[in-house]
Amino acid sequence: MLTARTLQIIPLLDRCGISPRVALLCLVDTAGLLCPVVLFYLLRAAFGKLDPPPLYSGVLLLLGLPLGIGLGIYQSIPLSPPHEMKAFFLLSTTLYGGISFLLFLTQSGLEYSRFIFLGGWASSIVIPPLLRAFCRHRFAARRWWGRPLIIFGGGEAARALWRHLRKNPQTGMRPAAIFELPNDAPRLRKLLAAAALRWPDAAILIPHAAQNNAPADYMTETGRYFSDILLVPAFCGGGVHWLTTCDFGMITALWRRENLLDTRRLRMKRCLDLIFCVAVMAVVLPLTPLLAFAIRLDSKGPVFYRQKRVGRNGKPLYVCKFRTMTMNADALLADCLARDPALRKEWDINQKLKNDPRITRVGSFLRKTSLDELPQIFNVLAGNMSLVGPRPIMESQIDKYGDIHTVYNRVKPGITGLWQVSGRNDTTFEERVAYDNYYINNWSVWMDLWILAKTVPVALSGYGAY
Repeated sequence: MLTARTLQIIPLLDRCGISPRVALLCLVDTAGLLCPVVLFYLLRAAFGKLDPPPLYSGVLLLLGLPLGIGLGIYQSIPLSPPHEMKAFFLLSTTLYGGISFLLFLTQSGLEYSRFIFLGGWASSIVIPPLLRAFCRHRFAARRWWGRPLIIFGGGEAARALWRHLRKNPQTGMRPAAIFELPNDAPRLRKLLAAAALRWPDAAILIPHAAQNNAPADYMTETGRYFSDILLVPAFCGGGVHWLTTCDFGMITALWRRENLLDTRRLRMKRCLDLIFCVAVMAVVLPLTPLLAFAIRLDSKGPVFYRQKRVGRNGKPLYVCKFRTMTMNADALLADCLARDPALRKEWDINQKLKNDPRITRVGSFLRKTSLDELPQIFNVLAGNMSLVGPRPIMESQIDKYGDIHTVYNRVKPGITGLWQVSGRNDTTFEERVAYDNYYINNWSVWMDLWILAKTVPVALSGYGAY
């Protein structure tokens, strides 16, 4: 919670030219790098292992921020969560690799616990991005969080960008104004000068439609007044998450990697699935008899529920879950929808019911904690599902995906996915389709790692689950 004293710091940071958002991220990143080392040290001490204090954590404190700046973690245009995950992997690996080299040179490596060292390294990859996600959720609505963004360009494309940024303040870009882009240089210079005087620290965003009608030298003119200029390409709805620029002599091109066609990256995804499955099995096997007993005690019927879904390339997929509904679930649903028009409307929009009469008491707990999904680990081991991917859908829902279904068919369904960590059941069916489409078009190993890291706190909180 922000106190009055804390709020007094924000204008001071602004006067010093320091972004309050960046200052807060520096603090949480430092905590995210140091706290794991301290926690693992205390954990060892709790079991009677009195190791030497990890003095090398001073290196994390001294070099963490400078190296993070060098890796672009604090750049003026915020990183997306998958890019943050990649950046912190590089940051943590570089820091701990440097510490290993120093310990080798000083011949003091054997004094320190490998458990603390490796635990600190692995945790510092995951914890800072999660802390950043918490900050985005907690402070995104604050005016000081976002950087002003001026949209140059009229029409529906510009208004759609305005609405999207207003709806998603966690991006760190706050739309401040929207202007038509003049088609002659003198008027453009006059408008840019006025905008720079009003919003000196703003970034500029120019939709694709406006770029076609702009003066020939509009980029040069804009660059005289603003340091950051964002151009929205015509294909912004496609896979642009890993879009980069490349130079061929005097020619600049945009390079889009189609990760789903790269067999090396797909093998990495499969290896990631198997590694995490082995770790999750340590939880699944002991819990299975306990959950089975609770399910049988609560209601009549089998422990597991097997349902047909659509798999990769349209092949039938049978997923296995812990049963969370009554045995007459289909008949009960049909009866409720026939009697209650409001429930019918909710079902047609979301393909789910917030107060579903079919769910048992134990089933409600399993769904809120996502424990009902655990048996799908065996689908992942069999190779017909992935840990992360679009949600497996029923054949009756294919028409609701429209043309996107051809994209959906290209990948394995997942136990968790982008929409599950972006609101879960509080999203509409159309929004879930959009999340699946975005994930498929922008997939990367880093996005999978980010979703897996965020799945744990989302599942434990029960947010959006019913």
